[in-house]
Formats: sequence, C-alpha cells, structure tokens
Amino acid sequence: MKRRIFVYHTLTVLAALGALLAVSGSVMHWITSRYLEWSRSAMDTRTVQVQERLSDYTADGNWKALDAELAELRYSLYVLENGREIYSSLNPFQEESYRRLYGDKSWPSRDALTVQNEGMIMIGTRSDAYAIVAVSQPDVPKIFGHQRPQGEAFMLTLLASGFAAIVIIVLLSLIFTNYQIKQLMRPVNALAEAAQRVEQGNFSQPVAYGGEDEFASVCAAFDHMQQHLLSEREKNAAYEQARTDLVAGISHDLRTPLTSVKGYIKGLQDGVAKTPEKQAQYLDIAYRKACDMDILLQRLFYFSKMETGNLPLFPEPVDLGRFVQKFAEDIQGELEAKGGRVILRGAPAPHPVRIDTEQMYRVLTNLTDNAIRYAGAAPLEITLMVWRERDAERLRFADNGTGVPEEQLSHLFEQFWRGDQARGSRGGEGSGLGLYIVKYIIEAHGGTVTARNDHGLVFEIGLPCEEAL
Repeated sequence: MKRRIFVYHTLTVLAALGALLAVSGSVMHWITSRYLEWSRSAMDTRTVQVQERLSDYTADGNWKALDAELAELRYSLYVLENGREIYSSLNPFQEESYRRLYGDKSWPSRDALTVQNEGMIMIGTRSDAYAIVAVSQPDVPKIFGHQRPQGEAFMLTLLASGFAAIVIIVLLSLIFTNYQIKQLMRPVNALAEAAQRVEQGNFSQPVAYGGEDEFASVCAAFDHMQQHLLSEREKNAAYEQARTDLVAGISHDLRTPLTSVKGYIKGLQDGVAKTPEKQAQYLDIAYRKACDMDILLQRLFYFSKMETGNLPLFPEPVDLGRFVQKFAEDIQGELEAKGGRVILRGAPAPHPVRIDTEQMYRVLTNLTDNAIRYAGAAPLEITLMVWRERDAERLRFADNGTGVPEEQLSHLFEQFWRGDQARGSRGGEGSGLGLYIVKYIIEAHGGTVTARNDHGLVFEIGLPCEEAL
C-alpha cells in the first residue's frame, strides 16, 4: 500500500510536469514562430511606398486622409507637434513599441528615416513643427486579448502555463486521491461487512478481499479469527448438547438405583421382608444401590473440579510396580466375587515415578469399573503389566472382552461420550466421564494414555520416570 501511494503521487507530479512542459513548449514554440514570421515579413515593398509618401508629404493638417492612405499599406499614423501628440491611430502595442524603440528622439527634416526592431518598423520625418511617423501594423498573436511584445508574451505564457500546471496537478491529485480512497476503502469495507456478519452470527463467509498489500494479512487474520470463533461455537454447541445429554443420562442413571432403594425400603416398611435374612438382603441391595449413586455423584464432583481447575495434585516419589501390585490386591476380592481375576505381570525392577497416589488410584479404579461394565466377558480377566521404555514408565491395562468398534476408539476419552452399544446391548450405566477423568489425570501428570483393541480393550499409560523429572 505504501508503494502504491508513492507511485500514485509520483505519477501525479510527473503527469503535471509533463503537461506543463508540453503546454509551455507548444505555446512558446508557436509564439516564437509567429514573431519570427512577423519579423521576416515586416520589410516588404510597402515600406518603400511609405517612405516615398512621407518624404513627399507636405503637412496640411489633413491627418485622417494621410492615415487612410497609410492604412491601405498596413501602417498607422502618429503625429507630434513640437513634441506634443496631436494625432494617433496607434494601438496600445504600437504605442508601447514606439516609446520603447524610439522614445523622445527627434526625426530628421529631410528624407524619411526608417527604424526596425523586433519586427516593428517605424518610418518618420519632420515637416516644419510636425513629426510625422508611420508605424507598421504587427501581425503578432494576441495574448489575453492584446498584442504584446515577445518578452511579455513569453512571461505571460509562462504564468499561464504555471497556473494551468497547478490546475492539472489539483485535478490529477483529486482523481488519484479518489482512486486511492476507493482502493483503501475496499478492504476496510470488506472488513466492516465481515464484522457485521460476525455480529449476526455468520462465521463461515470469508472476507471478500483478494489484494496482496498490507491489508491482506489483516483480512487473513480476520478470517482466522472467524474460523476460530466458528470452531469455538461448534465446540460450545457440542459441549452444551453434551451437558444436556449428561443431565438426561445422570437423571436416568440415578433414577434406577434410587427407585430400587425406595422399593426395598418400602418393602421393609410394609413388612414384605419378614425374616431377618430377607431384611438383611433388602438392606444390602439398598446400600449397594446407594453406593452406585455415590459413585455417579463423585464423578460429577471430580468433573466440576476439573472444569474449574480446582483439582489439586500432590505428586510424590512412588514405585509404579509396587503401586500397581497393591491396587491388584485391593480389587482381587471384588473380581473373584464376580467370577473374575486379576493377572499381574512385569519385571521386578524398580519403576520410579512421581504421582499423586489418590488420583492415580482413581485412574485404575475408573478403568476397572469400565471393564466390569462394558467388557462383556465371563469370566472377566484384567491384566496389569508395568515396564520401562526409554525415559518413560509404561502401564498396560487390558481386559479379555470384545473391545469396542474401531470407529469409537477415538471418542473414548471425550467428556460425556457414551457409546450406544455400551449403554444398550450391554446394559451398562455410565456418565460418560470415567475415561475423560482418566485422560485428564494422566495428562496432568505429564503422561499419555491410548486405547486399542487387542483380544479385548487395552489401555496403555505412559508416565515420566522419576530420574527424568
């Protein structure tokens, strides 16, 4: 844009100067040629006739008759008596030329005297007290309505050319300025229209500007902003939809155990469970259903903390192998009661990491709960394996279930996501937060987590080694 403005202004000045030179040159050439032509044609046979007429003339006071004779020869008459003008048919140009060329000089009383300068011819003689002068009528161009000397004509022409140049510069400046304003306003108008579209919620239409100047980067940045806003709007829309689905899902998931708790408590109140064994059974079922509701509420509580950034981590040096072994011992009884088991593999070498043991225990608990709900294997087998891989400690959590469809693997760690197959055909009840919490906690530790199918669903977790911290 700077270069364009510089070029426009340079072209304006050059065009004005070119016009000035062209006009001045043409006019001055025309004036010079006219004055030169007049100067060459001034001396002709008429001059001799005028000389003879004035030499033979006897002053009788009939100046008009003499003036008429001279006019036929293209001369004008000028008469002085004792230095005082008594008759003149000179025009202003002839008078000015007479005073400039001859002035107050006296004319001879004998033969007529001829004076020539700049194409002007004056033939004068003296008769008694009269000075009789014939002045040639010049064939020179009129400058501003009057015939003028060549020098004055040049000066006036230069002044006129200068004024014309100023007018041309102003006009060209207006034309180029108007064009520049249109060029400058084109991206500005495009950005203004785009801003109005953004205000109306339209983020999909790019800025209509195809220039390659400084505004191109601004328009590109605006388009990038629109894309980002569109992406954020879509993300927020999906997020809000997920929240709506979460409320609906949590309502459904809480309704089932809550209905069970109310039903068994009502049974106790109505005396349906009459024996101590039956009453204990009712209370045990109501307690387990209440525990299920507590798990759902805990996950919502964790999600709320993560969303607000208030989930604290208190990492400490831990041996990952021994930590996983203790977790396996803790869940062994629960799995065995359901006909399943835990298989622990891995080298006995130390596996030092820095983790928040409470949060990492929740990670393994969520993975176990996910396997119990959705693996679909009978009996269920969970395999845990720890090993060292370069500067990372690796943890493999695998079940012997049927896995998940390949197209769903990329969605497992999304918040609120729950596959239809998991909820429908397998009868699972989930909030869609368990695996999202797993991913959040692992990444908060500076690690990674992935999922794949390998004779069941396999999760691989990578954590930085303690030496690498």
